[in-house]
Amino acid sequence: MIRKKICLIFWLLINCLVPLSQAQVNWKSEVNQLLKQKDYRQALHFLEETIQNLENADLQEARALLSFLYYKNNLPEEEKRAIIDYFEEYGQADTVFAFLDYSVFSEVLEFWGKWRSEYPLLSNLNFLVPAGAEDRTIPEVLRLGFELSAEAYYKIQLEGNPLEGGLWTRGPHLVQIPLPFYFDRSYSLNLDIFFKTKSITIRKRIILDFKVENKNLPNQELLVQRQEAPPIKNVEGELALFIGDTLIFKATKYLQRQIPVKITIPPPNPPGTKPYLAPQKNLWPSQGVSILEAISALSSVIKEFKKKPPEKISATFVKKSEINFAFINPQKQETRTEVSIKLRAEKAEPLSY
Repeated sequence: MIRKKICLIFWLLINCLVPLSQAQVNWKSEVNQLLKQKDYRQALHFLEETIQNLENADLQEARALLSFLYYKNNLPEEEKRAIIDYFEEYGQADTVFAFLDYSVFSEVLEFWGKWRSEYPLLSNLNFLVPAGAEDRTIPEVLRLGFELSAEAYYKIQLEGNPLEGGLWTRGPHLVQIPLPFYFDRSYSLNLDIFFKTKSITIRKRIILDFKVENKNLPNQELLVQRQEAPPIKNVEGELALFIGDTLIFKATKYLQRQIPVKITIPPPNPPGTKPYLAPQKNLWPSQGVSILEAISALSSVIKEFKKKPPEKISATFVKKSEINFAFINPQKQETRTEVSIKLRAEKAEPLSY
């Protein structure tokens, strides 16, 4: 009796597990048959339910087919979101579709060939820093380098302020933005790049995270800092092409500077102030500012930045995922400020225009 109950339980477990395993194994033949019959509605319904149980290579092929089925069912918004999800997850990785019948395969291949040539995928995002630049010194501008997979019209905005626009070809590109000189606390800046092709318009948001730490220096360290601080450095350059992790291609003049602190006595008060009065707010780096004041000041920095004509000079740039530098405020020499800047790219969003 006990043996019969054990056999019954075992049989029930097997019957519960078999449908799931068969669904994972046979979903390709099921979808292929529905596509051969041109039953796109049923194929979409089946795939939307089955895709939740797939993984690895099966999941990649299923997600690629899902966007095709949205297209065949005349669901353009769902199609674009599925296309974005696929490229953001798998990049330019090829999908085989070897299980499809030839009559179906050719149509799917044509569909994906169009998207591979027209989707503006942004990849390989890094900071670009002159190869001869000294570590932990303050850059005048921030350079962001990346690869673009398709020709597209573009528009760039920093915190809602327009920087530039035009037409980019497929290949490596550079975005240059001014470095805001306010480091009283940690904060983030939103850099939005809008791409438009014949088939889609998207917004790609890149977040620049500024981590700011203020450290009080002990007397001995302060003395060493004053006596051994390196002099001001100027580095100029132009960009060319990648060689391994080294980047060589076109860019504008790059000025790298470090706040001079090689002194043995405190500096004079800023112009227009008296020993017993607080410095004016607009005399950076006399004191910190609030985030609202900083964002407002950034607009002015961008306007001045755009007026400067670029100078073309050749140099080598390397890729970095993070930029670090430190400085001492001439008005507060007992405090050293350490800044770390990192990049975060969010998933692209489709736009209706």
